Amino acid sequence: MIRFFLLFLSTSLIAQETDSLWTVEEVVGLALEQNYDIRLERNNLSIAENNNTLGNAGFLPTIELNGTAGKTVQDTELLFANGDGQSRTGAVSTSYNASAGLTWTLFDGLKMFATKDRLEEIQRSNQYLFRSQLQTTVSDVMKAYYNTALEQERLALLENTLKLSEERVKISQDKYEVGKASKLEFLQAQVDYNADQSAYVKQKEIISVRKFQLIEFLALQERDVNFKLDYNYELEGAPTEDEVIDAALHNNPDLNYLNSSREVALLSKIELERQQWPSLDFNLGYSYSNLNAEAGFLQSNQSNGVNYGLTARMTLFDGFNQKRSIQNARIQAESSQVVYEQARSQLTTAVRSAHLTYMNSVELADLERQNLEVAQENEEIALERYRIGKSNPLELREAQNNRLNAEVRYLEARNTAKIAEIELKRLSGLLLEQDSQSAQ
Repeated sequence: MIRFFLLFLSTSLIAQETDSLWTVEEVVGLALEQNYDIRLERNNLSIAENNNTLGNAGFLPTIELNGTAGKTVQDTELLFANGDGQSRTGAVSTSYNASAGLTWTLFDGLKMFATKDRLEEIQRSNQYLFRSQLQTTVSDVMKAYYNTALEQERLALLENTLKLSEERVKISQDKYEVGKASKLEFLQAQVDYNADQSAYVKQKEIISVRKFQLIEFLALQERDVNFKLDYNYELEGAPTEDEVIDAALHNNPDLNYLNSSREVALLSKIELERQQWPSLDFNLGYSYSNLNAEAGFLQSNQSNGVNYGLTARMTLFDGFNQKRSIQNARIQAESSQVVYEQARSQLTTAVRSAHLTYMNSVELADLERQNLEVAQENEEIALERYRIGKSNPLELREAQNNRLNAEVRYLEARNTAKIAEIELKRLSGLLLEQDSQSAQ
């Protein structure tokens, strides 16, 4: 169901016009299908799945079929015990041989069972790696999306500021022409307007660069940047710190991968230990041979038959190589345990920090919203006072800059809160669950 939904999103997004509105759900769906890192990790998972078979673990027999055909031409000079002899020049001998053999390991110290468990755990590890790559890509794409949307909103603010500066130029020009203002005031308004226009042009460049980065995540290098992003910064209520930590310790794919790697190391050690046991193979074969010679004691020889039996093997001494390998595998298993415990501790710290950042960002966004309301009202009053001649251009410009700075701080605070929310969900392993709920 989720995969179908993502395919639908990616297909619909590719089919849209270049000047369309892209939503974050559509962009994430396309990234999950197109992103290069995801496609590579998906191939690695397929390889791990292909390797997890009974044959690769050693449960199934091996069957071989061999056949040869040969011809020999040689000069022969024979002398028999009774005094007779034989002399041939260019005697031809023809031989045909064919055989089929089956070898089936009946017992190998139960090593094949440990091998099968290890292959299954390796497949599980690759599933965690794939899931980790999915979450990392979703996180990167969403952050790139919202950061680009932030710059898009900055451009809208600069556009509004540019319109206000243009209005100020007209007012100051009218005042100058009727003798109510100096030319200096008119020129200063023109300088401020040019500065705002320059900032607007630079902001358009920033947005294009951001969009190029977003397109790179989506593996759509041929797309242009004539599209808009849906500016939606709705924040979800964050769970408590303990709830997030508990979710992270259970769902974080990177931590689950390390735990699975620890299991792989333990199973590798068990495999090596069971190699010390004797092994028993069942052998079954069929052979056929045919020889025709123009010279020699035998002019024709043909045979065929079945052979079968058991082969037992046990290594009594190999220069302590098995012992050394087992010791190294045990050390590797202990190291995997240490790495897992270290990652678990680091994840807990990262989740706590991300949760604190998110909560503070939400609080800061609320404060900046209140500041913005005050700055907007102050700008409206300053513009009206300037229009009727009760204030100077410096007061209007200061009010204008204060309003712009307040809006920028508010946008940045909301963006910081959204980015912190995305990071918190990535660490807790819940980012993909959110997408699946949207799909349903």
